[in-house]
Amino acid sequence: MDNKILKRNYIYTDISIEKREKKEALNKISELLSEPMGLSKKELEKGLLKREEEGTTGFTDGLAIPHATLKSLDDPKVGVITFTDPIEWESLDGEGVKAAFVLLTPENGENNVHLKMLSQLSRNLMKEEFVKNIQNNLSNGDELFNIVGNIINQ
Repeated sequence: MDNKILKRNYIYTDISIEKREKKEALNKISELLSEPMGLSKKELEKGLLKREEEGTTGFTDGLAIPHATLKSLDDPKVGVITFTDPIEWESLDGEGVKAAFVLLTPENGENNVHLKMLSQLSRNLMKEEFVKNIQNNLSNGDELFNIVGNIINQ
């Protein structure tokens, strides 16, 4: 199950962030995802930081959904990054983030694609079984690929 939106090499597990702060985590996310997704690290980081200025993307249960709309992107893309230690993300529940689901969409693309991906993921993040499945597989990239792929590809 490999498609343009989610590929196995868009998933990184057990990433260590020295300061455990959101800005440093977004820098590392941009560093990790820029090459496999064919993006500029600078543009990706700028887009993610810009979105965070509008309000936190930290959800609950140790999960965040950082997202950005990028000029250089042709197709929507999803990345998943898990961290060795919780990241201070100003989450809705005040807890640290252990997994970030990164949603990227083209600036000139169909805006509803972005909203559809975001709503599918958000809906599932409210389901206890889905959240537990993610939390139980934070170090298993292959399993995360299957779990998230089943949602993104619905």
